[in-house]
Amino acid sequence: MSLNDNNCNECGSTFIPTSSGMMSLCSECAHILYDYPKCEHKMASGHCIKCGWDGSVSKYVQRLKERAENN
Repeated sequence: MSLNDNNCNECGSTFIPTSSGMMSLCSECAHILYDYPKCEHKMASGHCIKCGWDGSVSKYVQRLKERAENN
């Protein structure tokens, strides 16, 4: 991770700002909440090497993901 990382306003994960369509949300939350392009995460040492997401999910986003899986 670098000094240019942000923290997601929704889940709190650090992320690489250029990897997300939104400056205040990680790519995972931006995808779930606003249908921005999905990152095909490649996790290593607790973070996605593409976008920096650490796997964090807010309760709200988790409910949305569960609803989508059940439909």
